[in-house]
Amino acid sequence: MKKLLYILSASILLGLSSCDEDFMDTKSPDQLTGDSFWRNVSDAEAGLAAAYSQLECATSYWGFAEIKFPVEMYPSDLVRIGGDAYNYEDWLSIYNFNVNSANTQTTSYWNIHYKGINFANQVIEKVGEMTEEQIDQTKKNEIIAEAHFLRGYYHLKLLLAWEKIIVRDAYPKGLSDIDKALSERSECWNFIIADFEKATKNLPASYDAQNVGRATKWAAFAYLGKANLFRAGEDSANATEYYKAAKSALAEVVGSNNFSLVDNFISMFNGTNQNSSEAVFELQLSNNTDNGAWFKFPHHRWIKPKGLFGWDEIAGSDFLLEEFKKEGKVTTDGRYDHRSYATLFFDDEYFNDSSNPRVYGYTFREWWDASSTAYDYTGFRKYLPSTKSDLDAYSHGNNMPLMRYADVLLMYAETLNELDETSSAIPHINNVRAIHGGLPSMTGSDKAAVKAQIEHERICEFAMEGSRFHDLRRWGKLNETMAAHGRTGITDASHFFPIPESEVNSNNEIE
Repeated sequence: MKKLLYILSASILLGLSSCDEDFMDTKSPDQLTGDSFWRNVSDAEAGLAAAYSQLECATSYWGFAEIKFPVEMYPSDLVRIGGDAYNYEDWLSIYNFNVNSANTQTTSYWNIHYKGINFANQVIEKVGEMTEEQIDQTKKNEIIAEAHFLRGYYHLKLLLAWEKIIVRDAYPKGLSDIDKALSERSECWNFIIADFEKATKNLPASYDAQNVGRATKWAAFAYLGKANLFRAGEDSANATEYYKAAKSALAEVVGSNNFSLVDNFISMFNGTNQNSSEAVFELQLSNNTDNGAWFKFPHHRWIKPKGLFGWDEIAGSDFLLEEFKKEGKVTTDGRYDHRSYATLFFDDEYFNDSSNPRVYGYTFREWWDASSTAYDYTGFRKYLPSTKSDLDAYSHGNNMPLMRYADVLLMYAETLNELDETSSAIPHINNVRAIHGGLPSMTGSDKAAVKAQIEHERICEFAMEGSRFHDLRRWGKLNETMAAHGRTGITDASHFFPIPESEVNSNNEIE
């Protein structure tokens, strides 16, 4: 992936050549166009780098945090917004579930993902047209499969946020191709699942050191499993079929023996264990700025809690901390769930041990303002750098896990449980609990108990990773849960964002 990052700067022209129709009839013979760009494997790789470039909205310095995190995290009951977030009306509307079609954050999220889709479609079509003299057939198949993975990934992210989306299966060659209607969810799911299935056929199992981080066949199987699992929650009539498909895909990853859980949970998020044994798919960032490269962002300043003099944009909810503490101090070392300390900063003896100060050289109470209300204010630790110097830096390039093996195991356990293979599900849950949480085995052994345990584990495991809101929706628990946690204003109609006004205005097939 480091190789792709450096190729990326050469791929900017793809953004300028998404339509083959020229503004002028006369073409300069010394300039590349969308037709003439695709000459060899280097061009194919550059095109693929452009498709990767839109991942997680990491497309602009400030936009990475200010688009991705409000859109994906604010709707969750695991967070509350900090004081500074109230200064941004469009952020606040996401938190309060009253987004309108002109919202800048959701509009940008929509546009960025479709730009990634457009780049992926160019790769699928243009590399598909390249001859054996231009590119080796095996490499050609791999690159096309990688583009299918990315196209499926971008569509999946959009479908989780919008009730209906536009399935873009080809890049537009003229203005007439821009107009396209919204598709029903069943069509969208079929398309996404088909893309991930295509990706599993030709993606390699691994890459060399220069290309670590690119999508592998295991990433494709993992997302194929996720797509089927999430679809099962929406289609009760055919749920068994999708659970079986999810189980089959996820079993490929589990059975590969290529992944293992990391015992130091925080290391996967603070830059000290990038592309770890648990990383199935990971956003590749970098602190290296050689030759003008810039793949680092100030998102840690956005996340950093006010107790650490951060911008105070997001904090952990009372419910999240309660969930972490629910089982009590039952870990192997007599503490709460170990994931709580890796996910949050909060007022606890672990963070207040003056002989071993764990909050960047100080205790929690030394950092936080000395008042009871300040001590009650939890802040996220996840995604913050490991050292004080990096915390104080203007930006950093630590990777961000997107699909971890823990997610594969918990999704696999869920499919097994839903298919009445409950006894087979429990060991996978206990594996995650023991290694990441330092916790004893779960109690209870029936289907209902396992289902409840999976919900608890997904809260503790994936807080700030964007899964909670979508989990609640697919489980049919969104309205009741959000109301119970004081998040009012949500109705069935507000489960999804409105189609952006800019899309409606520019697309004649959408009213």
